[in-house]
Amino acid sequence: MFWRFGFHPASNVDALLEKEGVTLEELFEEEELLQECKSHNSKLIEFLCRPDILQQLLNTIITENPDETKKFKYPYLAAEIFGCEIYAVSDAVITQPNLLESFWTLLDRPAPIHPLQASYFSKVNGILMQKKAGDMVEFVKSQTKSIQNILTHVGNSSIAELLLKIISLEEIPEGQGIVPWLSQQGLIPALVERLDPNLDIETHNTAAQTLLDIIAVSYQNVGPIEQEDGMPANMGGGNSLVDELKSEAMMRKIFGYMLDKNAPNATSSLSSGVIIMIELIRRYCSEIEQAEFQQHQFQTQMMQSARNEFGILPTPEKMKSLAVDLNDLLRVIGEKVSEFSFLLEHPRNMVSESCYARLVITPLGSERLRTCELFAEILHLQYLYFSSPLFERLQAEPGKDVDALSVGMEGMNIKKIRNVGDELVSISELLVNAKVLPMCLVLFFQFPWNNFLHSVVYDMIAKVFNTYSFTSQSSNFAPIGPDGNEIVPPPGEDGVLSPLEEKMKEVSVIFKKLVVSILVEGKLTSKITEAQRRNDFEVEQPKGVRLGYMGHLTYISDEVTKLVEKCLEDFGSEVKELIESDDWQEYLGGVLRETKDRDRQALGGVRPTHTGQTSTAFGKIDETDMPPMTSAPPPKKELGGGLHHSTPATTQNDSDEEDDEVGKGADSIMADGGDVASDQFARYLCQNLVSDLPDRGILGDDSDDEDEGLEEAIEDELLMDETGYYSVYDLLHGSLLLSNHYYFAIFFIAVSMWCVVFHSFTPICCVFILHHW
Repeated sequence: MFWRFGFHPASNVDALLEKEGVTLEELFEEEELLQECKSHNSKLIEFLCRPDILQQLLNTIITENPDETKKFKYPYLAAEIFGCEIYAVSDAVITQPNLLESFWTLLDRPAPIHPLQASYFSKVNGILMQKKAGDMVEFVKSQTKSIQNILTHVGNSSIAELLLKIISLEEIPEGQGIVPWLSQQGLIPALVERLDPNLDIETHNTAAQTLLDIIAVSYQNVGPIEQEDGMPANMGGGNSLVDELKSEAMMRKIFGYMLDKNAPNATSSLSSGVIIMIELIRRYCSEIEQAEFQQHQFQTQMMQSARNEFGILPTPEKMKSLAVDLNDLLRVIGEKVSEFSFLLEHPRNMVSESCYARLVITPLGSERLRTCELFAEILHLQYLYFSSPLFERLQAEPGKDVDALSVGMEGMNIKKIRNVGDELVSISELLVNAKVLPMCLVLFFQFPWNNFLHSVVYDMIAKVFNTYSFTSQSSNFAPIGPDGNEIVPPPGEDGVLSPLEEKMKEVSVIFKKLVVSILVEGKLTSKITEAQRRNDFEVEQPKGVRLGYMGHLTYISDEVTKLVEKCLEDFGSEVKELIESDDWQEYLGGVLRETKDRDRQALGGVRPTHTGQTSTAFGKIDETDMPPMTSAPPPKKELGGGLHHSTPATTQNDSDEEDDEVGKGADSIMADGGDVASDQFARYLCQNLVSDLPDRGILGDDSDDEDEGLEEAIEDELLMDETGYYSVYDLLHGSLLLSNHYYFAIFFIAVSMWCVVFHSFTPICCVFILHHW
C-alpha cells in the first residue's frame, strides 16, 4: 500500500528512461517492463507514445528477428505492451493511420504466414477494436483489399478469429454497418467458391469452418433490440451474411459442388456442404424453440399475473420471417433428393474395396453417412415444425404474389407464396418416391459395427413415427393465436375442413406413406427378427460377441410398438400382417421382453429405495419381523443415575439370523415412527461419536475407580442394543454423565488456544495443577 503514497523506490525502467538516447531494445531487456506498463508508469507511457517507438513496436510484431535470443521474446513483449490496454498508446496508434497501414502489410504476404506473427497481429487488432471500435471500422473499410487479404490467410486460425471479431462489431453502436459492408465486399460468395471440388481438402475444411463460425457469430449477435415503436429491430435470425448464404443462388452453387460427378474432391465438398446445411437447419430450429418459449412464458405470466405486465409475444413479422426462412434451402434439397438417393447406392468414393484378414470389406464411406445425416436433420425439422404449438401462426400466409402473366378475362390470379411447411411436405413426398428410408435401413443392417450410422437411422425412424402419431391425432393439436390464446378451428361448412385441419390431414397422409415405406418396403419387422437370429448365432460361436446394432434395434422395436399401440387401425392389411406375424410376436414376447427386463435392473443387482431398504436377496429385510410404524415406543429401563435406554429390538427367528447378518441394524425402527434410513444413520453417527470420546488418561488417572462403573454401564448396558448400534436417546443420556469430561475438555482447548495466541504457557500449567488437585 505504500506505493500509493509515493514511497516506493524508483524502478530500473525509470532510471533507464532518464538516460539520453534510450532504445526500445534496452527496455525489452528490463524484467520490470510489463509490470511498469500495467501500473501505468507516466514516463514509460510518454516514451511508448512517440511515433517512432510505436512504429518499432508494430514492426517488431510483424518482422522476424534473425537473432534467436530475440526472435520470440521481443514480439511477445511488444504484443503484451498493447495487451496492457493503455488508452494513450491505443489512441496514438489510431490517430496515425500510416502506422496501421504499415502494420496491416502483414496480410499482403503470400500464405502461409508465421503462426506467432498472425496471433500477435490478431491480438493487437482485437485490442484496438475494443478501445476504438468506430475508428477501426473506418480503417478496415478504407482498405480496398482488406477482406481479400483476410480470406487469403483465413486458413490461419488467428486470422479467422480476426474476421469474426470484425463481424462482431455489428452488435455495438460504433460498429453498425460493418456486416452490410462485408456483404458488399463479397465475403460469402468468396467463401462458397472455396468449396469447389477441384480445390484441395484443406481449403474445403477451412471455408466450411469459417462459414460455420460466421453463422454462430451472426446468431449470437442477434439480441432483443427494440426500435422506438417497441418492435424488435431484427425480425429474423442471423444477419445479412446468413441471409445471403441461405439464398437460392448460394444454395444451388453449394449443392452443385456437392453433387459434382467428375471433380476429384467432390466427396470433401459434399461433407463440408452437409455440415453447413445441418447448422443452418439447427439454427432455424432453435429460432422456433425460442419463439415457443416466448409464447409459453407469455401465457404463464398472463395466467399468474394480476397486472397487465406480460412477456413479449413473438411478433407477426417474426412469425412471417420464420415461415419462409428456409424456403430456398429446402426447395433446392427437394430438387436434389433423387441424386442423393443415387449416392446411397453408388457412392463416388468407393473406388476400391478394402481387404483385411483375407476378407473383402466395403466401407460405408463419408458420402453415405453425411447423406443420411442430412435427411435425418430434415425429418427432425419436420417433427419440430408440424408439432409446434405455433404451427397455426407459421402457416399464416406470409404474403401474396400477383402473377402478371396469368391475368385473364376473369381478373388476376393471386398465387400463394410457399412456406417452410409446404417445402417439407414436398420433400417428404420425394423421400417416399425415391425410397430413401428403405435404403437407409439396408445400410443399417449391412454395417453392424457403424454406430454413427445406427444412431442416425434410429433418429430418422423415431421422428417419422412420432410425427405421424402426432398429426394423426387431432386432439394433440392446440394452435396458438397471436394474442397467446388457443385457437379453436371453426368447423367447415357442409363437411368442408378448415384450412388448418386440411393442412394437418395433408401432413398426416404424407407421413403415413413414410411409415408404410419403412414397414412394408423396408421390411423393418422381418429384418429385426432376422438380425436377432443372426446375433444369437454369433454369440454362440467361440469368443462370439453381440452385434453392434443390437442396442439400437431395441430402441427401434420400442418405437414400432408405441406406433402400433396408437395407430394400428390407420394402416391397411399389409402392415397388420407384418405386425401380427408369428416371428414378430415371438420376438416381442420373448427376446424383446427379456432384454427390456434386463435393462430395467439396477447395476449391481440392488435397487435402493427411498427408505434405504434393498429389493433383492442380498441384505433383504423381512418386513414381517419389523414392528409397525405406528406402534408405541418400547418401554424404558430405569438405571442408576437416571439413565434410560431402549429395550432390545425384536429378535428374529433363528433361521433368519444368517440371512440378515449383512443388513443387521436396518430392521430396527425408531420409537417415534421415523424411517429406517434416518435411524441407521443416526445410530452410526452416535457410535462413531462415542468411540471418539476423549481418553480419561489425558486428563488424569486418579478417577479410574470412579469411572469404571460408568464405562461399563455405557458399553454394556446403556448404549449397546442387540443390533450393535447406539441409539439417539442413549447418546443424549450418556452425554449427561460424560459432561464433566466434556466441559473440562472444552475449557482445556480454550486455554490452549489462548496460550498459542499470546505465547504464554503459564495458564495451561495452572490448568494441569488444578485438574490434578
